[in-house]
Formats: sequence, C-alpha cells, structure tokens
Amino acid sequence: MKNTLRLILFLVILSACNAHQPVRSAYNLPEFTQLESWSNLKSPQIDSFKILHTGAVKVPLKGMLNIEKLPENHGMDEMIWVDVFAYLFHHKTKGWYLIDTGLDSSFQDNGNIKGLLASNYIKESRQQKGENIGSQLKRENKDIKGIFLTHLHGDHTAGLPEINPCIPKYVGSGEEYLYLPTFYHSNHLSEKDSLKEISWEYAEVIKPLEKVVDIFGDQSFFAISTPGHSNSHTSYLLNTSSGLILLTGDASHTKYGFENNIEPGWITDQQQAENSLSQLISFMQMYPETRVIYGHQK
Repeated sequence: MKNTLRLILFLVILSACNAHQPVRSAYNLPEFTQLESWSNLKSPQIDSFKILHTGAVKVPLKGMLNIEKLPENHGMDEMIWVDVFAYLFHHKTKGWYLIDTGLDSSFQDNGNIKGLLASNYIKESRQQKGENIGSQLKRENKDIKGIFLTHLHGDHTAGLPEINPCIPKYVGSGEEYLYLPTFYHSNHLSEKDSLKEISWEYAEVIKPLEKVVDIFGDQSFFAISTPGHSNSHTSYLLNTSSGLILLTGDASHTKYGFENNIEPGWITDQQQAENSLSQLISFMQMYPETRVIYGHQK
C-alpha cells in the first residue's frame, strides 16, 4: 500500500512539473562573419547599456562561493546580502533588449519563490518601492524586443510575472527550469510561455572561449557557453560604443570569486564550473580593458 501511495505521489508531482514547463524551440542563428580574434571586432552596434538594480536577497555564502577554496581567515559571514540585477541594452538597428529580469514587487515581502526548499536558497529579501523590474521598465518606457536569460534559476527569472509574456525569451539549449510542487516552485514560467534555445552545436571557438554564438550575426552581442552553475548557463559579451562588457552571470557571483578563481558553491558540475570560470578569467587577462559585471555584484 505504501509503495502504491509513493508511486501515486511521484506521478502527481511529475505531472505537475511537466505541466509548468515552458514550450521550447530552436533560435535560428543569423549568418555571421567568422571571427578569429577578439581584437578584430567590427564597429560596435550597441550604443546604450544600463544596469537595473531590482533589490537584494540574503543567501548562504556556501552557495555563492565554494567555501572549500576559501582561506580560513576570509572574514565573510555565513549569510550574505547580494544584489539582483537586470540589464537593458540598445542595438542601433534591432532595438532594446533585456538580460535577466531581476525581481518583481513581491520581494518587498517574501518574494515569489515558494516551497519547503525555497528558504535553503533565499532567506530574506529587501526592495525599495519602485525598484521592482515592472516599475523600472515602465519608467524606461522602452519597447523590449527580447529577453536573454543567463539561466533559469529563480533569482534571475523572478521579474517575469511583471513583464509582457509575449516578449520572446532566449536561453541556452536544454537549460533546466525547476518546478517541484510543495518543494520548490514559482509563477515565473509555465506551459503558456515559450523559450527560444541557443544551440551550442554550431558555436565558434574564439580563444580563450570554447563555445561562442554571435547572436545577431554582426559581432555586437555574443552568448558564451559557461555551464557548471547550471547545466546550460550562458554568459554574455557586449561590444558597445563604450567598450567590451562581460556579464559573467552566475559563472561568478562575485568579484571576490572572479579575482580569486573560486567557482560558485551551488553547481551542477564541478569540473564544468571550474572550466567556465577559468575561460572568463583568461579572457579578462587577455583583454583587461573589458568591463566585467558579476552575477550579483557590479
């Protein structure tokens, strides 16, 4: 009898998980010009870039950094506050785009991530009135053409309930969206949403980066495969009129982790996480004029 009840419970949870999964389709890559070196980029087409601070969350240090690699006297608390951002940029001919979504107004209270396991990740949140992504986008009054996501963890998708669901959303191919009834769930995505997946199958190797996709085909905006923190995590490189901007996403949550070559504590694959971070650090060392913005720290 117990085994039967467990099976029924498993099937109910599985059914609910599947019912809340977004529809996925391939992103059709445009034709692009082969790039052999980052020193030979075409003239930048991105003429505006803005960081939108949407609040902060309190999380375990052991999630942000692999604590086994920290020195004994690191001086950091077991729980730390980290900022949550979204990024707005403008392409001269293609329009306005968003990278990640920040937090919606529910984070002025307890947020929109629920379940028995939710507090293992986010302990508290804080947000000033008007900081939520919906309010900021209303003030910006931009016609957003698409949303590029570094990955589908809750703190990067939590602004979606306040954003027009018809806006196309892009993510690394196969990136997992976690929806576990009772345990960990949100209202960020459902079967009513669609995701366009960026395939790494035809990605270029442009040293020191191993898999790079030229999103618009004009060397203005690149997706970089950086798995490890999540199974298909994506970092982004923008070729802007102010210079190169590297968004590490959660391949490196913090400046400390980046400068000390310490990968996140929350990972799906240790070796991939180390390799992804190493690539980004190598890129910065080769092109030190690049502005680096970390997953939860400017």
